[in-house]
Amino acid sequence: YYNLSAAWLTYFFSVHNAWVSYLPKPLRDEIVNQGGFVADVFAPIGQVEECEGGYYVSGKYNFVSGINYCDWVGVGAMMKFDDSDKPERVGICLKVSDLEVVKNWDSLGLRGSGSNTLVVDKVFVKPEAILRFNKIIECSQPPEKDFDQDYLYYNTPFYPGFYVGFAAMAVGGAERVLNEFEKHTAGRIRFSGVVEKESPTSQRVLAELSIEMESAKALLNQYIVMMEQDKGGSYEGARYKAIRATIIDKCVNIGVKSLLTLGGHALLKGHPVELFARDLIAIATHITSLYEDGIHGYGRHLFGFKTGIQG
Repeated sequence: YYNLSAAWLTYFFSVHNAWVSYLPKPLRDEIVNQGGFVADVFAPIGQVEECEGGYYVSGKYNFVSGINYCDWVGVGAMMKFDDSDKPERVGICLKVSDLEVVKNWDSLGLRGSGSNTLVVDKVFVKPEAILRFNKIIECSQPPEKDFDQDYLYYNTPFYPGFYVGFAAMAVGGAERVLNEFEKHTAGRIRFSGVVEKESPTSQRVLAELSIEMESAKALLNQYIVMMEQDKGGSYEGARYKAIRATIIDKCVNIGVKSLLTLGGHALLKGHPVELFARDLIAIATHITSLYEDGIHGYGRHLFGFKTGIQG
């Protein structure tokens, strides 16, 4: 509601530290006790070369949110293991001090997230630094039994829980935009002398966007209800993604339409509606938020096609 870049990092630092709990105990304890933030970019583009005692990892990763403030990072790659008949996507935990951060983040929105580029150049890792996501999907609970049994995150499918924050922060940002739209409309007088809050146009827009806000919140509540119900076994990953993408699409619509309706003064750099509209658009461009992908995948799922969407 106050700053979407701050919300983005708050969410990311929480959820990124969460996957650390699935690492082997010695490495997990080292990361937790060291106390540094954890970033990640799990696009499976890394090159992994087996060597004595472990592996060499290389790759160039873009859009690593919060990397400016982190001591640890997880990067993605595809690897083949002896107990599997095909390559699988993995996360590899690295120390940021062993890597190069290229500060090239100059974006339309979420400028405060520090989502810069990371260069990994033949960095050695031990096998325990490799996180197999397929194993987590099978059981979202950490390897030891000494954990909070009632914690929702450990009792819901891994990916829907991992991604819920995108929709949640979009709802908070859209709510701020809607309040700003109402405030600025109430104080606006057109050249003709008409008080804008008395205009049927702005009245209709406020009503329409308020209903969109109610709809987005209701869908987010439904998403959480699904998380509470799906405590093991199969679940509808495509449905989760479609609901999340729809929430974010509605929130972007609130931002853009508020900006267009308020007119020129809302275009000034730093105006709350201008700032939040840009940030909402940036959230919607994230790979897990793409509306067309989410809706298409859900449609395929409803007709019985396998989508591979995990949430």
